[in-house]
Amino acid sequence: MTPASIYLAVVLLLALISFYTQRLRPDVTALLVMLSLLVPWQPTDAGLQSILTPGQAFHGFGSPALLMVTSMFVLSAAMVRTGAAQMLGGRLLEAGAGSELSFQLTVLVLVTGFSAIVNDTTTVLVWMPPVMAICQKRGYAPSRILILLAFASLLGGKWTLIGTRSNVILSDYLVERGEAGLAFFAFAPIGAAVFFTCVTWFLLVGRRFLPQAQSRPSLESRYEVAEFLTETMAEPDSDIVGRTLGELDLPGRDVTVLQVIRGSEFLPPNAWLKIQPKDVLVIQGRITAITDALHRGLSVKEELRVDDKTLRSADLRMVEAILPPDSEVIGQSLRDLDFHRRYGVSPLAISRRGRSLRDRPLAVSLKSGDSLLLVGHEAELQRLRRNPNLLLLESQLLPTAGKGKAAIVIGIMAAMVLCSATGLLTPAVAIPFAAMLAVLTGTVGMRRAYETIDLQALVIVGAMIPFGEALQVTETAQLVATTMASWFEGMSPQMLLGALLLLAVMMTQLIENAAVAVVLAPIAFELATAAGCRPAPFLLGVAICVSSAFVTPVAHESTILVMGPGRYRFRDYVILGGPFAVLTWLVTTVTLPWFVDLQ
Repeated sequence: MTPASIYLAVVLLLALISFYTQRLRPDVTALLVMLSLLVPWQPTDAGLQSILTPGQAFHGFGSPALLMVTSMFVLSAAMVRTGAAQMLGGRLLEAGAGSELSFQLTVLVLVTGFSAIVNDTTTVLVWMPPVMAICQKRGYAPSRILILLAFASLLGGKWTLIGTRSNVILSDYLVERGEAGLAFFAFAPIGAAVFFTCVTWFLLVGRRFLPQAQSRPSLESRYEVAEFLTETMAEPDSDIVGRTLGELDLPGRDVTVLQVIRGSEFLPPNAWLKIQPKDVLVIQGRITAITDALHRGLSVKEELRVDDKTLRSADLRMVEAILPPDSEVIGQSLRDLDFHRRYGVSPLAISRRGRSLRDRPLAVSLKSGDSLLLVGHEAELQRLRRNPNLLLLESQLLPTAGKGKAAIVIGIMAAMVLCSATGLLTPAVAIPFAAMLAVLTGTVGMRRAYETIDLQALVIVGAMIPFGEALQVTETAQLVATTMASWFEGMSPQMLLGALLLLAVMMTQLIENAAVAVVLAPIAFELATAAGCRPAPFLLGVAICVSSAFVTPVAHESTILVMGPGRYRFRDYVILGGPFAVLTWLVTTVTLPWFVDLQ
């Protein structure tokens, strides 16, 4: 190996570790990878040089792939905002909930079809609330449904060019190498074969490995709320009388004020609310924290149980919310945010990856996919439903802006598919053109379009694309391809394809699929060339397999988002998702040569 190849291998290893551990944000890791390619370390006659020039390193942020991914977010927003999602399947979801099995099958079919044309993460965020509402209405355990929602969003990404961003990246790589890009429906035959195989396995065998259905636990028991809920009274002669709640700084002592009761009035606990004699403060916290608060002039009036009945008696409601990947509060703690002042509701507990955080939850930095148990008045909750930083998991209808605009969006999507499929316009033109039409027809406003673009995803794509260029420039991709070809010398191209796809399936369990696509694109291209095969089928196979992050919850937003509400453990993904990943690899390896000529 050359020094440049060793350098890239070290950078990739460190990036893989960072992506998996998530000690750094994924976009920060991607940017560090890009900047590492600009570090001058190679001795030459002209002095130290970097692997890439600035123009090459920043090329990813001007690539057609990035524009297509951006346009996909805008089109997804239009589909959701106008209610096109409801027109395409909202009623089917309710109609298919007659039994648990039929509901599971309905979710798999409906969400897979939806995810074929809408971003996979957006798909989960759109369908999770109505799925949770039906679970509550019909008495189904969410743990037996939600993981299928996540898996279906990944299966849908295997059907079309816009199913997921890794498809666009791999197609664009072919175009940059002078090849024809992947056709809009080139993925569909293999995606359909993978889907039917996985669903058949689930219906015959996989259902037995779902978490056992139990009586539906209350929210407070699911979050393992161990704190006490106490009614306290402000003593007339205490020094807290006349001071504001903000001055008391009870949250700084890990105590949450849920309600202030003054006579017959229920007052929201604003920071500027002054305490009057005999005011009753409904406070929640650990016993040690409450004891500390009592020493400041509060006396216990009544000890209550943290449950829905008690909260309703105080004109409060308890709800569950989840942090979407683009939430602005990610990376901050509830205390730093001054959460109650900003959102008007009080946090009771935090759940991360299916487990409640017990160690000072108010001071923990929030992460994407965290679930929050919140309590507040209906008016505040109503405002919170419109806040993009939190998704309330409660009974709610899919959004709708009228049948007319929904029909316009569906028509735009159909025209985009038709133009791409017939070759009238290339996908690099058809997809941005469709996004612009969605804006011009008023189905999504420019402000909303900007808000729905996942900047983190764009940074990952733009910053990782140069790494694929570096693998090509340093001939590292050719070296890896030649080595793999020598290992399988004398074997069929299909065996070589199978080895490459197995690597893709394994890598995508650890890191984001777009990053895997960037790394494997040049290797797949050179491997196909070394074996005397056409590169397009090899990259098509990689596209199918990098959308198979079924085995771990950390590699994809879809699987992370359902972990908290479904109360899943890591082993649930291994047991249920392992066969999905293996079947994806086997079916793709076997069927791809049937539909596409390798040579």
